[in-house]
Amino acid sequence: MFRKQTLSLLVILVAFCAQTAFAAPPPTGDKRFDAALRKAIDFLKQKMLDPKLNLHGGYHSLPAYALLTAGEPKTLPQISKAIDEVKSRVKDGVYKPSNSSHHIYEAGVDAMLMESAGGDSHYNELKAIADYIVAQQGADGSWDYPARTVGDTSMAQYGVLGLWAASRASVDIPTEVWDKAARWHIKTQRSDGGFQYHPGVNVGAATGGNASSINMTAGATGTVSILQMQLYPDSMKPESEREVKKKAFGILEAKQPDAAIGESGPYKIATPLSAMEGSRRQGLGWATSRYKPVSPLPHKIYYNYALERAAALNGSRLLGGKIDWFKLSGEALLKLQNSEGSWDTFEGTHIGTSFAILFFIRPTQKAVAAQYGGGLLTGGRGLPSDLANADVTGGAVKEKRKPVGPLDELLTDLSKLDPDSIADAQSAIVEKIQVGSREELLGELDRIRKLIVHPDPELRRTAVWAVGRSGDLKDANLLISALNDFNVDVLIEAYNSLSYLSRKIDGVGMDSDPYAELSEFPTQEQKNAAMAAWKKEALKRWSDWYLRVRPYAERNDIFELGLRKKKR
Repeated sequence: MFRKQTLSLLVILVAFCAQTAFAAPPPTGDKRFDAALRKAIDFLKQKMLDPKLNLHGGYHSLPAYALLTAGEPKTLPQISKAIDEVKSRVKDGVYKPSNSSHHIYEAGVDAMLMESAGGDSHYNELKAIADYIVAQQGADGSWDYPARTVGDTSMAQYGVLGLWAASRASVDIPTEVWDKAARWHIKTQRSDGGFQYHPGVNVGAATGGNASSINMTAGATGTVSILQMQLYPDSMKPESEREVKKKAFGILEAKQPDAAIGESGPYKIATPLSAMEGSRRQGLGWATSRYKPVSPLPHKIYYNYALERAAALNGSRLLGGKIDWFKLSGEALLKLQNSEGSWDTFEGTHIGTSFAILFFIRPTQKAVAAQYGGGLLTGGRGLPSDLANADVTGGAVKEKRKPVGPLDELLTDLSKLDPDSIADAQSAIVEKIQVGSREELLGELDRIRKLIVHPDPELRRTAVWAVGRSGDLKDANLLISALNDFNVDVLIEAYNSLSYLSRKIDGVGMDSDPYAELSEFPTQEQKNAAMAAWKKEALKRWSDWYLRVRPYAERNDIFELGLRKKKR
């Protein structure tokens, strides 16, 4: 009994350490912004506990999403309660928003929250939310309030954000949905290149009236960019990354986005690539020429988060090559921050503060990395086979560079989840382990092992790869446990790392990719079935191997008993 209790306490302690180690928000690159961000996070955590606020629906999910993105653990009561509320809105596979008027806003942020909380583990909820958003799309490709059908540019923005979040968790979104949304945006874009709230409808000054507004143009430009990414994924990659190179090994293999079903598939994309490119350029040009650090409209901080998305999706560190939008808008937000750490906006300080946190965190860069394969695997990039001469710059790998910084510093950079540095940190960690000293890796193994249960799949994936290079057979149990992961890329890395650790070049006689035998355009149901079958067989084969080769002195422990119980 004492042993069981002790083990339980150790498990809880390890889980606690793994969570609390990553609670600090990623650095912004400016100490003033970092301080403002920490103050805002503290304010929002306290504000969400205020019973007078009566948080519900999207007004609860958005602050929870902001805190989660800022590095707070999903076990934080303010976040876990919001996650539970989203789950309660899904019954028998059907999602029903709590607010019938702002339904698409709510569905969008609900999806963003669930994907950030570990999308693969919340696939059922994300599938139900995506189905709802798809069902609510108008025949013209727009989304709107239930009592109106002219199309709402702001609501469409959150509909697309919700679908994008679901797609990153492997939910299949029909290509026609992206295509129809793209056509509507291009059709309703104004002749000056901007976008308005309700195309063709006279609306109030709160959202910019009948003219193009900075709020709607920033938001819609980001939306069109996401739609182009879904319909023509290669077109959104940097030129240097568009050629698919030969894959290297393990975690270094180029990760490709699922092909959009277009010209060669059952659905023919109707929106030309040239039209989408033109729409993006015009929207970004309008936003650049009329740039303001903050919006003069009542929904002002909403604009900053929309601007962050538009800039990140278009790779614009400087608007027009001149305007440092992050620095200028960040400084303007500093002046607007209240002494308690909040920002005022039309919907309340909890919403304004959430948008400000998201602006400073810049989560879109990380989402773009996920679209094309985050960290080391950005955009179909191949790697040189000789990593001793590799150079890692901006997420790309070039020749002739040696590892930079000690491994403990690289792990710290990785754990901060800073979208500007995570790719470099991941690539440098792999390079450091390949060509660095074995003693350095062994000195950091305890820290790396804890990352195997981190909420972010890219960190789990990197950790699985690194643990496989430990040379310690005891680590096989961690890698076998990772074969139960919800993320397919983590599964592949776990299989490959077991092959490396066991010195079994061909593994255990099965393909390392759960989807290897599927057709070119599999359904999500086919993917789910293939993954379940693959997991079962991989666990069986690797468990059989481990039970045969593990040292005698380590046998009959809790891990082995668990394996044998599963086999019965």
